[in-house]
Amino acid sequence: MVRRRQLLTSSASLIAAGFAGCTGTTGDPTESTGESTDTGTNTETTSGTEETTASDPTPYTVQMEPNESYTFEEIPETYGVGTSPFIDMGMALGIHPTATTGLERAPLKFYDLLDLGFDESQITMIASDAESGYDKENFYAADADVWLISRTNIGRYVNWDDSDFEDVESRTGPFLGTTLRFAPQSAVQEEPNPYTMYEAFEKVAKIFQRQQQFQAWQSLHDDLMSTIEDGLPPEDERPTVAAIWRGVSPDSGQFRIAPLHRLGNNTKSYYRLGMQDAFEGQYPDGPVGYEELLRADPDYIGAVGTLTSTTHEEFVNTVIEPFENNENGQQLRAVQNGNVIRSGGQYMGPIVDMFSTEAVAKQVYPDEFGEWPGAVGGVSESEQLFDRQRLIDIVNGDL
Repeated sequence: MVRRRQLLTSSASLIAAGFAGCTGTTGDPTESTGESTDTGTNTETTSGTEETTASDPTPYTVQMEPNESYTFEEIPETYGVGTSPFIDMGMALGIHPTATTGLERAPLKFYDLLDLGFDESQITMIASDAESGYDKENFYAADADVWLISRTNIGRYVNWDDSDFEDVESRTGPFLGTTLRFAPQSAVQEEPNPYTMYEAFEKVAKIFQRQQQFQAWQSLHDDLMSTIEDGLPPEDERPTVAAIWRGVSPDSGQFRIAPLHRLGNNTKSYYRLGMQDAFEGQYPDGPVGYEELLRADPDYIGAVGTLTSTTHEEFVNTVIEPFENNENGQQLRAVQNGNVIRSGGQYMGPIVDMFSTEAVAKQVYPDEFGEWPGAVGGVSESEQLFDRQRLIDIVNGDL
């Protein structure tokens, strides 16, 4: 890998790069969206304008907000990630990560279920956890060709200035990640995410020059969404949900509400199932208590992230039963009707997205999509909403 940032700083250099075969984005970085925002469902189709057709694609340019454009002289082979959907994007393209900030809540259960060969021993830890322990020496040791982490995210937890980032980039690879977790209304994020997950995934595929794999993923995704949309009831018959993130602890009486929005990656499973946000337009700045939760009294309570981070038994023991045994929790309709459900969350990349969408569909609409067995691996082949073998083939590049 070439170890220096190469910026296209003038229109002349952009034109020259274009004649050299570069396929970087030089206009609106969010141009590749074809999502409909008229209903709660979301197909996340993209335009495919970033496809590279040359037999030798290098050099090529990638632009991912909020980063500057970067020109690759060679296709990167290794990458580092944070606690984000990018680990799942890399795995979806059949590329194992080199470094990460931690794997405590990573979606390893899905990789084990699909036998994708995830090997923790091959990963260098660049921080002690997602929010602390960052050390430049760890980045140097990992020596990743590209970092699917944004400077902004790391900057929340370290006192690095521009020279620190530039030093890491000069000795390893560029920082080209972005934020995909929260919806724009969220108090923890003032600026909206630049992209939907699939829009960012398209750019990751371009980084690794695996556009055909991305297109195969897009087709698999569209097939699932076609199945989902065909089975959804009319909009005015769709239930409400209070999506809770950062853990659900019924006995604490404190709940953080995650907004439903097409750019909210952690709640996308509820949004794309057409569910209505029980807190629409009244998102709190901090956690709410039982009083606010009872006032909204949603049809469903969604535990964001627990499909990834807990087993079925753990979910029952730590979320469902504590709600049922809590004096206030017992008063919620969702608890009374057995409608406390779980979904994927912050690690929602293409693989997790498929499983999470299927899980929420079955938990909310069992008559249309089949009963949810509880465990992720418990869905029988005849009841699966997407083809696992086709997914594995795409990961392996058997298109």
